[in-house]
Amino acid sequence: MRPRTAILATLALLGGAPLAASISLAPRVAEAATAIELTMPDLVGNSTLVVAGTPLDRRSLWEGDASTYGRRIVTYTRVRVDRLIDGPAQSEVWVRTLGGEVDDIGQQVAGEAALRIAEPSLLFLRARNDGTHVVVGMSQGQYLLDDRPESGTVRVRTPLEGSHLVVKAVASPSAQRFARLALVGRTLDEVAQLVAAERRAHAP
Repeated sequence: MRPRTAILATLALLGGAPLAASISLAPRVAEAATAIELTMPDLVGNSTLVVAGTPLDRRSLWEGDASTYGRRIVTYTRVRVDRLIDGPAQSEVWVRTLGGEVDDIGQQVAGEAALRIAEPSLLFLRARNDGTHVVVGMSQGQYLLDDRPESGTVRVRTPLEGSHLVVKAVASPSAQRFARLALVGRTLDEVAQLVAAERRAHAP
């Protein structure tokens, strides 16, 4: 078996836009990305679908043009919709995240959502043109759930530590509306009410 190599790509993020990236051959280590903390209006406003879902399987592949050094590994995860919070009804969705493993190459993107098989999450998703989805705000749009996500009484847990997202403090009148503060500890019934209230508040 060939020695395992890992390409660690660390993206410094501000408002969801990459500022810098470094790639090196090294063992897996914890890296951090800095991002503006999203508010509930940010999270809901940029979502086309909000679900409590459980990852069932995934596949990683290379995307991009190798001739322009634009190739990167992406992972597509099939997620069962255990409960629809907001958006069009569907039983499953495919979610695209950056990074993954192909053969003996692994690419890790700091700050990206981490969809782990059989671990239910609350997901704020945005539809792509090809029918797949991405997680809004990367790891900021993913919250782990307790078991039985189909139950309205299951509570939202803190964001996944493995996402390596370091939130940048921002002095703002809307600080009390930060999504993390609004969602953690809530039941799915309460989350559904919060999302519906945001939709109504910003309806045309």
